Amino acid sequence: MPCIGIDTDVPGDNEHGTLYEHAQAVDLGAPVYPAPAIHQIRNEALRLTPEKGVGALDTGAWERKKDGPHLAVLSSVDLAVLCMQPTKNELNRAASVLGAIQQLEATGARAPRLVILLSMVDRSAASADDMDEILSEAGYTVLRSRYHLSNGRDGLAQSFGEPVRVREGSEMDDMAREILDVVAR
Repeated sequence: MPCIGIDTDVPGDNEHGTLYEHAQAVDLGAPVYPAPAIHQIRNEALRLTPEKGVGALDTGAWERKKDGPHLAVLSSVDLAVLCMQPTKNELNRAASVLGAIQQLEATGARAPRLVILLSMVDRSAASADDMDEILSEAGYTVLRSRYHLSNGRDGLAQSFGEPVRVREGSEMDDMAREILDVVAR
């Protein structure tokens, strides 16, 4: 499926977000663009996303700025995949995204469908199952796939600047397929 990425994280002066910086270091298999001005996010997303393709907009979910990109990004997409660690702290930080979606809905503006991907999951802990239950009971859709914590030398946490190698049948392949199934709905 043709796709592009737009990194709407702007962590500081003369810096770009991690997705864009990663794409500058290695070919991710699709073009990744730096953050446009906030008032241009929707237009750029529509312009850059291939027909019948996917435009992935990366934003810092923890960023609680009144003039931040959340509303612009969320009003530009059909589907929001909120990646969050299965902790109460992350649920609290996710309130900026969840609140922005509620704000769009309350004003009658275009709001995306939301799914939650639990990330940085420790395989030996019950926290992911507990958070899945909390989120599901609150009415959120939680994906079956989980992004597991992997700090080993070859782990995903150490992959910045490395080529993307997704093996068929791997957890990352299953996650990508599940997200594409959600996109197709």
